[in-house]
Amino acid sequence: MEATLDHLYRETHHWDSSVAFWANLGYGFAEQWGSEPHRAGRLTNGTTSIVLAEVPEDTQPDSVAFLSSGNLEDVAEATNGNIVETHWGTRMISLKDPEGRTVNVEARSGEDS
Repeated sequence: MEATLDHLYRETHHWDSSVAFWANLGYGFAEQWGSEPHRAGRLTNGTTSIVLAEVPEDTQPDSVAFLSSGNLEDVAEATNGNIVETHWGTRMISLKDPEGRTVNVEARSGEDS
């Protein structure tokens, strides 16, 4: 079984400041979607990606690691995880690490598993 880091998902209340923060580290938008107050986008720097999403002030910003795997069935079997269809068109397993932090594993782009 193989699962590699795909991207970090980061939520923010401070869109412009967060975009500037990542830009200062060499990240630029590969794609953007949504509109204020629910903007989002994938920022890249080489092979590293950050998905930044604006959330309402009454929401605690979250940060989640997204891994990708060529075989979700193997991941599900090894972790007792459930594969679900996401609203953005992928298949994913959402897991908790021993400290209770979320780690999501999605099917590798272009693969059915």
